[in-house]
Amino acid sequence: METLAETIWFSEKRKELMFLLLEGAKTSEEIETKMGVSWRSMMLPVKELKEMDLLVFEDTKYKLSTIGRLVTENAKPVSDIMNILDKNTDYWASRDLQAIPRKFCRRLGELGDFSLIEPELKDMFELPESYVASISRSSHIMSVLSFFHPSYLSMFSDMASKGIEISVLLTESVWQRIKEDFQEQKGRLENIDNAHVFVYQHGSIPPGIVVTDVFLLLSIFNKQGRYDHRDILSFDASALQWGKDLFLHYVEGSMKVI
Repeated sequence: METLAETIWFSEKRKELMFLLLEGAKTSEEIETKMGVSWRSMMLPVKELKEMDLLVFEDTKYKLSTIGRLVTENAKPVSDIMNILDKNTDYWASRDLQAIPRKFCRRLGELGDFSLIEPELKDMFELPESYVASISRSSHIMSVLSFFHPSYLSMFSDMASKGIEISVLLTESVWQRIKEDFQEQKGRLENIDNAHVFVYQHGSIPPGIVVTDVFLLLSIFNKQGRYDHRDILSFDASALQWGKDLFLHYVEGSMKVI
């Protein structure tokens, strides 16, 4: 007899069915539609899961048993992370993840169906077009600026002046650069009630983050501690929540300056 681990990982259909039922009980027709397969092809996986007491059939619907839900709730985050790492293995192997707390690394699977933005050399210092288009549709913005880009500062000032809620966390070096060379933009932010600026005062340098109600843009430094213009862009709701939670984590204990 298969072990529980073998039951999940050795069959793609069993695994996907369990992950689907984590959302709630489903009829056979709903399973067919959601998984895009015929019911005949699902009869054996369903039988196997029922024999392992991971699946039950009640009131014309299939649902996870208590132990089935427990197993699936723990297996899905692992599967999601594996999918994320498999998607761009070379990218993740070259990233310095030490500045991201372990509890957020365990949630990397929440980044979902992201795109990896790698601009051509001629566009290296321009903001991604997809980013510019998406931020114009946002109603609030949370951002960690770990490296200086003057376009961010002027864009955030303009959007805050239009009534959009802006919260920005800067490293001390970026904040010092703004105070020395960008007094006009700093003054604009100081005079806008819905602009909030914090300075990060801890040792490690966090990744660059822009998260709104529309998208997440994530810039993780490489292992040499440099920003190499390779960004993650995701529109998945789980990614937006991940980015918001990470931003708030970095804000805790930081100093509010505006």
